[in-house]
Amino acid sequence: MIRSDSKKIMGMLLAFVLAAFLAVTGMGTVYAAGGLELVTSYPGMSVKPGDSPSITINLENSSGAGMDADVEIASLPDGWEGYLQGGSYQVNRVHVGTDGASITLHVTVPKECEEGTYEVVVKAASDNGATDTLPISFRISEEKAGKGSFTSEYPQQEGASGTSFSFSTTLINNGLTTKSYSLSSNAPAGWTLTFVPSGESTKIAGIDVESGESKGITVSVTPPEQIAAGEYDISCSAVSADETLAVDLKVVITGTYGLSLTTPDGRLSFDAQSGKASDVTLNLVNTGNVDLENVSLNSSAPTGWTVTYEGIEDNTIDSIAAGATKEVIAHVKPANDTITGDYVTSFTARTNETSSDVTFRVSVKTSTLWGIVAVVIIIAVIGGLGYVFRKYGRR
Repeated sequence: MIRSDSKKIMGMLLAFVLAAFLAVTGMGTVYAAGGLELVTSYPGMSVKPGDSPSITINLENSSGAGMDADVEIASLPDGWEGYLQGGSYQVNRVHVGTDGASITLHVTVPKECEEGTYEVVVKAASDNGATDTLPISFRISEEKAGKGSFTSEYPQQEGASGTSFSFSTTLINNGLTTKSYSLSSNAPAGWTLTFVPSGESTKIAGIDVESGESKGITVSVTPPEQIAAGEYDISCSAVSADETLAVDLKVVITGTYGLSLTTPDGRLSFDAQSGKASDVTLNLVNTGNVDLENVSLNSSAPTGWTVTYEGIEDNTIDSIAAGATKEVIAHVKPANDTITGDYVTSFTARTNETSSDVTFRVSVKTSTLWGIVAVVIIIAVIGGLGYVFRKYGRR
C-alpha cells in the first residue's frame, strides 16, 4: 500500500517537473484560456488618413473539440469605423472547428486623423469560457505613405525658336497595387507635346506602373516656329484612380533666328560674257531678333566658272545684327569656252541656326571680237577661192 502511494506521488512529481521544464524552456504551445486564440500576420501597419484597410484574423482552437465563439471589436479609436466579416456577411458569432476559422477586420480611418499610433482590439469569447483578445496597431504619419512621384532630373531647358526640347522624366508608383496613370499637360496653344516610354518610339496617353516600380517617360516639347523670346512653364500630370502626380517643366526661348538672301531690286537674272566677270549684288537680311554670327556664303555654278566675293574673307561674314542688312557683291565669271545660252547659278547663306538660298538665270553671250575674227576668216577664205579660180580656171 505504501509502495503504491509512493509510485503515485513519484508520478505526480515527474509530471510537475516535466510541465515546469516545458514552461521554462518555452517548448510546447501556450494558448489562451480554454484553447481559443486570435492570430493575425499583420498586428501593426502604417496607413494614411482616409484609408480603409482589411486585416485577416485567424481563430485557432486547441481544445480538441469544436466551439462557437462571440466575436466583436472591443475597442475602436474615436471617429474610426469598423466591422467583422465572415464569408460575405457581417458577423458577430463564429463556429471554430478543430482546424480553426478566419474572419476579416475592416476599419475606416477618418480623413482628418492626426499623426500618431492608434489601436483596435478584437475579442472572441466561447460558451465554455474560452476567451482571447487581439490588439492591432495603426500608425498614422503626416507624410502620405504610398504616394508616388513624377519627376525630371533637368526640368528647365533653353534654346532658340524652332528648337525641339526633350525632357527625361520618371514616374514611380509607391502604392501597394498596380496603377494605371493617364498622362496630360497644359502646354500653351500652338505647342506640340508628346509622351514616349524611354527606349521606345510609340506615343502614349497613359501607362501602367506596377507596385514599387518606376517607368521612364520622355516628354518631347516643340514650340511654334515664330514664338517670342521668354520663359514658358508647362505642367505635366499623371493621374490614377487615387492620386494626381505632377512635374513642372520650363522652356526658355532665347530668340528667333531668321535669314533672307535676295537682291536690292528683286531681279534674279543677269547677263554675262564668257571669260569676263559680271557683278551681282546680294542682300543678306537678318529677319530674326538675335544677331547672326559666322554667316557663310557659298555658290553653285557650272563647271569652269568662278565666283568670288568682294571684301569677304573665307566667304564668311562675322556678324549681322538683328534686323540689319549686309550687302555683298559677287563676281561671277563664266569659263572662256562657255558658248552662248542660259545657265543657272545659285547662292546660299547659312549659319548654325538658319539658312537661305537664291537661284539666278545667267544669259551668256560670246564676245563680239570672236564675231569679227570669224567674219575676217570667212572673207579670207572667199578671197582665196576667187584667186584660185581666176588663176587656174581657164586651164
